[in-house]
Amino acid sequence: MMTLGVLKGPVKYAVYYGLAIVWIVPVIWMVATAVKPTPEVMSFTPHWLPSAITLDHFRTLLDKRPFFLWLFNSFQVAFWATVITVVVTTFAAYSLSRLKWRGRDALFLLLLAGMFIPWEINAIPLFFIVKKIGLLNTFAGVFLPLSALPISLFLLRQFFINLPTDLEDAARLDGCGHFRILWHVIIPVSLPAYGALAIFIFIFAWNEFFWSLVALQRSDVRTIPIGLKTLVAASDIQYDLMMAGSFMATLPALIVFLIFRRHVISGISMAGVQR
Repeated sequence: MMTLGVLKGPVKYAVYYGLAIVWIVPVIWMVATAVKPTPEVMSFTPHWLPSAITLDHFRTLLDKRPFFLWLFNSFQVAFWATVITVVVTTFAAYSLSRLKWRGRDALFLLLLAGMFIPWEINAIPLFFIVKKIGLLNTFAGVFLPLSALPISLFLLRQFFINLPTDLEDAARLDGCGHFRILWHVIIPVSLPAYGALAIFIFIFAWNEFFWSLVALQRSDVRTIPIGLKTLVAASDIQYDLMMAGSFMATLPALIVFLIFRRHVISGISMAGVQR
């Protein structure tokens, strides 16, 4: 038993560090490629460290491509998808977790079943719906479907349902209705869960590619993933510009994570101890 106890720690950290290395190696390669001279980027022999650091790829991308427009478009999609998800999911999760009404659990299971349907399967019917209501080639046609992901409802509902009822009962005795209980009791103690949910939805919407490629067909509404795709031609792939663009596209999502990291870690930790 003592031997197993001693080996458990090193093995655990070896797995952690191994996974960290697997994740960080492509990031290092992306950053290194973004600042390499073009001959080294296209060289058959890989160069992990550039012989000279150049910012020409960034200048070319910013001068010859509407990168800031792509950035602004992606921010609009990610921002509104996050805001709408948080607002709508709050009321839905509260109803499905704290209120008792006929068919509640059956409806939740039906919504939960949507998590097992691949996102790409919805593309064809969703395309005709968005086109019918006139939202094709608009940001609303992208962020509204992203705001209806079942995983968002599942995460917040599971957090709400495990909250203790003491404060809620006290507020009800003081004459508070459901809305005041939700606003003054449930939401304040659920900020870690909201932080985790917001960062998840923001990053998912920021990186969303497939549905944006289908719904956004005009050049002036392209998001970053769609814009970077224009760097891939039939016979030529501009790896240097693509890596530079990917590096700059990663920074906003990284900044958002750093801002909300305490809430994310706290939310995940609290969710891990829920029954």
